[in-house]
Amino acid sequence: MPRGPSLANKCQILFGGAVILILAGALVVPWMRLEWVVEEGQREMSRQLAETWMRNGFALNRTEGIPIPIRVVTIEQVEDGGVSDPFVEQAYRQFTGETRENEYFATIAAEDGLVYRYARALREGEWRAIQDRQFVDFAPRASEIALEDELRAILVIERTSPFASKQILSNRWYILAGGVIAVGLAVAVFSLILTKLIFSPVRRLRESAEKVRKGDLAVRSSLRTGDEFEELSRAFDQMLDEVDGVQRSLRAMNESLDLKVVELSEVNVGLFESNRLKSEFLANVSHELRTPLNSIIGFAELLAEIARTDASADPKRVRYISNILTSARMLLDMINELLDMAKIEAGRVSLAVVPSSIADILEGLQTIMRPQAMAKQLTLSAVVVADLPSVETDPGKLQQILYNFLSNAVKFSPAGSEIHIRAESVSMDSRNAIRISVIDHGPGVPFDLQETIFEKFRQVDASHTKSHGGTGLGLAICRELATMLGCTVGIVSEPGRGSTFFVEVPIYFRVKERKPLLDTKG
Repeated sequence: MPRGPSLANKCQILFGGAVILILAGALVVPWMRLEWVVEEGQREMSRQLAETWMRNGFALNRTEGIPIPIRVVTIEQVEDGGVSDPFVEQAYRQFTGETRENEYFATIAAEDGLVYRYARALREGEWRAIQDRQFVDFAPRASEIALEDELRAILVIERTSPFASKQILSNRWYILAGGVIAVGLAVAVFSLILTKLIFSPVRRLRESAEKVRKGDLAVRSSLRTGDEFEELSRAFDQMLDEVDGVQRSLRAMNESLDLKVVELSEVNVGLFESNRLKSEFLANVSHELRTPLNSIIGFAELLAEIARTDASADPKRVRYISNILTSARMLLDMINELLDMAKIEAGRVSLAVVPSSIADILEGLQTIMRPQAMAKQLTLSAVVVADLPSVETDPGKLQQILYNFLSNAVKFSPAGSEIHIRAESVSMDSRNAIRISVIDHGPGVPFDLQETIFEKFRQVDASHTKSHGGTGLGLAICRELATMLGCTVGIVSEPGRGSTFFVEVPIYFRVKERKPLLDTKG
């Protein structure tokens, strides 16, 4: 951005303009007064000349043989039109008007200077006093019968005064020169005062601020002017002291934070390694436990089959073998959940995304879950909205999510109740999706647990005397698998009135882009 005029230039320009305006306004009066004074002087000189002429009885148009600029115009000459002088005509109108003035003065500009014209009314009394029989014809006229103050003639004096013109011009030059000098001196004095009292402290403050901007917090202005600038300098220096102290504290805190970051990074590496070892241990142990457990289940099923075909078999033996099978299958389910979670945490779960039919997936689930539902006298029904499109997803992972929902529904639903499966089209994040809901009539989930029910090892009844077994990983596995598939899982439940677990599957699969750890764009 281009820099404007400096503070000094602005002040000098504004003050210079203000001084010029003030002095111009002040000098207008003597400028105009000068011309008025000269005119008044010329008027007075003309008046004295007229009085001298009248008192000494000068002959008309002459005095002791020397021509003078005096002439007398009688009223008869004016009224008869013998005089074509506009000045005389104007004087006549002034003398005969309502004001009945006795003098009229005018200034006319000519090539050789200013011409001052003076007119004096000669009325009846004065006219008799200045009569000179030698030069004036005093034959009786009809106009002599007028009153005493009747206008008889006009005394006209016309003078050219080069000296007066020069005086006006020279004095105006003096006024202009004085004004220019006064403006120059005022601006110079004001600049000196501003430089000493304002610009110098401001310049020091600006230099200090510029050094601070460049990172030098040790600079101090330290002004000693005894005015507001010193107070401003003191406040500026105190602010720098505080900023310097804060920066020292921040540097110490940063050093401490660096040590903590190093420690946390080391701890994080240890935790990551521990988590990796834990995941590998769970995967290996779970895998190793499944082989003997499958053998136990196989031999227990063989013993159960022999006991059922032996007519002399003890009924207790059949019941004991049945208990062994039930416990073994529960243990196998727990081991499978631990193994699935370990694979998910280790990132060993791969997806096989293909176009899949929701109706086929739900039909397969019903076939798998119907024996468990019938064993508990539960009715399993599915409602699929017509014309549902196929979805791009991993059918095995989606079936695993729904299997966990149905297993919980069978586990928590009372005998003789009904479990509904519903599939319908919805909109998810401005995308078309299909929502699959599993609705049961179990005890429901309390409101305070609905936000955390999908976390690891979370169960509604977590006490040691809980009526239903499990590791609390089923719903957590559902959430992890749903995240991998780009789906959304949720719950709608009211305590005592059952629960609805749902998963929303987008029509088209999109790989989720992972943001960098140091991404600052939100």
